[in-house]
Amino acid sequence: MIAENRNIMFILLGMLAVIALIAIAMNGTQDTQEEVIIPEEILDCDYCTFNYRTLFTLAYTYLQPDGNRVVEGKLDIQNAEHIEVELEGEPEWVLAAPSDKGSIWAVVMDDGAVQAFDFSDGKLEATNISPSRIHADSPPVLMIKDNEPFILAPGIWNESLLSHPIILASSGRTVFIDNTGDLVFRVNEKEFARFEVNALPDARLLIDENERILLLTGPTEEYGHGALGDSIEASSITIVDTAGVPNISKVIDIPGGDVVEGIAPIWTDLNNDGDREIIVTLSNSKEGARLVVFDEEGNIVADGPDTGTGYKWRHQVAIAPLGPDGENEIVDVLTPHIGGIVEFYRWEGDELKVVTSLAGYSSHLAGSRNLDMALAGDFDEDEDLEVLVPLQNHLELAVLEHTNDRVKVVADIELTGSLSTNIAAMNYENEKFAIGIGTSNDVLHIWY
Repeated sequence: MIAENRNIMFILLGMLAVIALIAIAMNGTQDTQEEVIIPEEILDCDYCTFNYRTLFTLAYTYLQPDGNRVVEGKLDIQNAEHIEVELEGEPEWVLAAPSDKGSIWAVVMDDGAVQAFDFSDGKLEATNISPSRIHADSPPVLMIKDNEPFILAPGIWNESLLSHPIILASSGRTVFIDNTGDLVFRVNEKEFARFEVNALPDARLLIDENERILLLTGPTEEYGHGALGDSIEASSITIVDTAGVPNISKVIDIPGGDVVEGIAPIWTDLNNDGDREIIVTLSNSKEGARLVVFDEEGNIVADGPDTGTGYKWRHQVAIAPLGPDGENEIVDVLTPHIGGIVEFYRWEGDELKVVTSLAGYSSHLAGSRNLDMALAGDFDEDEDLEVLVPLQNHLELAVLEHTNDRVKVVADIELTGSLSTNIAAMNYENEKFAIGIGTSNDVLHIWY
């Protein structure tokens, strides 16, 4: 009997051992599948120990640090000089910033490889950039320091690979979202502060003139549209003061049932009263998407019409004096993936009213985290601002102007391939700007 019991015990122990080995093997397989390879070029991090109290320039894919896609200056894009250069792969992001020679343009390919060019007197010449490769999922920021280009990208401090770091000029602090959703402040090699903000993994960190930071927080899968790269959207907005000792100054909770469908608000003064508003797209499964204006206290001060049904998106693009008499207006693209309609809004009372619109355009590719394919600026040098946006097929760019009674097509620019990047813009000192894009046939285009 005792021997029989021992045999049973040995059998049970053997079964447990097999189960344990299977569990270890499964976990090992899972870890291997989730392993993230960071390019060695990022691990060297040439910019980590800079003295940031010396002059540097940052360029964002969304143009303005507050998320407003507006370029200052002017360019008659229809009649501008145009240059093309073949790239080593299909471009995904384009960035540009001024330099002593003229400007530096950086292009990130869909595999994370980076190319850079000096642009001067109408000529593009290849130049070195560090790092020469970033993680393929990461959005870039271009930094120019001492006329040398650098890409700020995540990968050295356990950052979220779907966002990018920023640098606060006044203090030299690097700020980023880490892979747990914390907001982290570093100075050179030391961590300075950390806040458990529960950030959206792909949130962009917006900055105002006082170096306050605004970002989307509270990830939720309550609304699984999945149009912007994943089914995770934000349920809150957080503002952080960075002067002196950083602190969380405000958390704005989104009303129940709604989510912020986007990766960043536009944080600007919509009604010219001296205070910034927060403009987002709120979405839910019943009424769909609508534009909403919050004040910084978290109050909804205006909202626009919804799409009437769920899983139809509105893409807020820019806020600028786009009206016929210079009125401040919001421009968005309704359902950019299916017959996209460019809409111009005005804030009247507690409403955002669509005052005019035009169909046939697209500011986004379904499933992409690139929300920077349209912008506002003076694209015909008439001192009025227009919108530059791709057509639905992404094989042309159009300049649209809100005139007295309609939306007027001012210009159409045919492309040699489909638009595959954001639209980059860079200001020159002579009040001119240049526009750059990448196309699917591995070409960088610049109009200047």
